[in-house]
Amino acid sequence: MFSRTKNALLGLSALAALFISPSAQGFDGVSPEIMAAALQEGQLVIYASSAAPVMDAAVEGFRAAVPGIEVNVLRLATNPLTTRYVQEVEAGVHVPDVLDLSATRLLEANPDWFAPLTEQEIPILAEWPDGVKKGHYINTLQGIMLIAYNTDLVQGDHIPLTWEDILKEEYRGKGMLVDPRSSSSYMAWLDLMDVTYGPEYIEKLKAQNFTLVEGGTQGVQQVAAGGAELVIPPAFAHAQPFIEKQAPIGVSIPNDHSDVTAIGPQHSWAIAAKAPNPNAARVFMAWFLSQESQRINCALSGGSSAVVTDLPACPVVGENYMAAETDLSQERVDDLLNRLGVQ
Repeated sequence: MFSRTKNALLGLSALAALFISPSAQGFDGVSPEIMAAALQEGQLVIYASSAAPVMDAAVEGFRAAVPGIEVNVLRLATNPLTTRYVQEVEAGVHVPDVLDLSATRLLEANPDWFAPLTEQEIPILAEWPDGVKKGHYINTLQGIMLIAYNTDLVQGDHIPLTWEDILKEEYRGKGMLVDPRSSSSYMAWLDLMDVTYGPEYIEKLKAQNFTLVEGGTQGVQQVAAGGAELVIPPAFAHAQPFIEKQAPIGVSIPNDHSDVTAIGPQHSWAIAAKAPNPNAARVFMAWFLSQESQRINCALSGGSSAVVTDLPACPVVGENYMAAETDLSQERVDDLLNRLGVQ
C-alpha cells in the first residue's frame, strides 16, 4: 500500500501549478451577488481539525481562486477545537465562519448553531451524493488510520503490517501512541481494537510501553527524526508531508493486510449560523467542494472523497469502513483508558 499510495501522490510542485492554473482564476461557483458581498467582507476564519498540510493546501488554493478574501485558520484536534467553539458560542462570542470537524457529535447535537447549506447559495452541492449532505453540514473526506515507521530503522520482514504486529516484543519501548484523549477519532480506534481483538489487545498494548504523543503529525515527525521506530495510529495525511520531503517514513495500512475494519477520520464541514463573514464562508465552501479542490485535498490526505472516483491517490472506501467517531459512553471511555493505563 505504501508504494501504491506514494506513486499516486501529486508532487508539491504539481499541486502548486494547480493552485495558480487559469481554471482557478475568476471563480464563478456562486452568484455574483454572493461573490460581491464576500469580497466586501474581505476575510474568512476557519476552525479546522484537518492535518496542517491539507489545510495549507486548501487555503493556498482558495487564495489563488479568490484573491480578494484573506483567510485565517485555527487548527486543533477535534476535541479541543470543539471545546473552544462550544465555550465561545455559549459566551455569545462568534469567531469562525467555517468549521471542519472529524466528529459529527457537535453538529448533530446543535443543528441551530450551523447555517443551512443550500444549492441555491452553493450550487456545487447538486453534484454531491445525497448520503453525505446532512442539511447543515456535509461529510467530505474519509481518511484511513495506519502505522507509520522509520524506514532506516525498520526494514524487510520487520515492517509491521497489521495492528497485531505492533505488539511484537521487538517494538517494546520503541514506539509511540497518539494519545487517545486528544481526539474522539483516536478513542474510536482504541475501541475498535478492543472489539476486534478482545481485551487482551489493550493489555498487550499497555505492556509495549509506547510513548504518548499529542497528535499524528507530532508522532510522525518524531519517528522521522529517529526518536522512535513507529507510531500508531496517525492518518495518512499526517505522514504524507514527510514522505513528500523524502524523510525516512513508510506506512502500512492494516486493512490491506488483514480483515480488520478500516477506520479513520471522516471530516465534516459546516458554516456557523452566526458567521461574521457568511458570504465569504459560502464562497469558500463552493470552492472547497469543487472537483479541483477535492482532487488536491484527496491527493494530499490519501483519503477518499465522495466526488473523486478516478484518481489513484483517492481510493474509493469499501464497505468495510467505519468513520472514527463512535459515540462512546463516558463509562466506556474510562474503561478503555484505565486498561491502557493513561486515565
